[in-house]
Amino acid sequence: MPRTARLSRDDWAAAALAALAEGGAGAVAVEPVAARLKASKSSFYWLFENRSALLDAALELWEREQTERVAARLAEIPDPADRLRELLRLALTAGGGDLALRLTGETDAAVLPVAARVTRRRLEFVEAAFRDLGMPAEQAGLRASGAYATYLGTAALARLGAAPTDTDAYIEDLLTAFMPTGPGR
Repeated sequence: MPRTARLSRDDWAAAALAALAEGGAGAVAVEPVAARLKASKSSFYWLFENRSALLDAALELWEREQTERVAARLAEIPDPADRLRELLRLALTAGGGDLALRLTGETDAAVLPVAARVTRRRLEFVEAAFRDLGMPAEQAGLRASGAYATYLGTAALARLGAAPTDTDAYIEDLLTAFMPTGPGR
């Protein structure tokens, strides 16, 4: 069986996503991604028309796996506080914050609309959890923005080795800060 038969579009997309996480959109190029996969450059063209198609596939994989699949799994948790707790645990331990931080700062025309769409989707998910806790819509939106900004800020701190190391204590402290405590808050 030729090597190309063993590598799927998702294999290439995952390798491109790793390159994207490490070096931004400019790091997604056929030769380095092929080298990462130990595949021939020509095998790429069996699956993709060009580099843009590979970047699009990587972004689609990011959106599908790290946003939509996570949101669907978390939506099964009935208690909104537990849902937020698990979301924070996943966000702070899976390393996805660094990629989200990198992509929100990208200027590449292919990345911008996907990063904006994913950010809006994530904010909607967090806002819905706050509304499920009884917050008015406007307040829930503000809390969701603050929580997402905290997530991105924590990713920035992690890049510098300055993020909190006690993840459980950090999560509980964040929940205390963002949860409603009484009427009007």
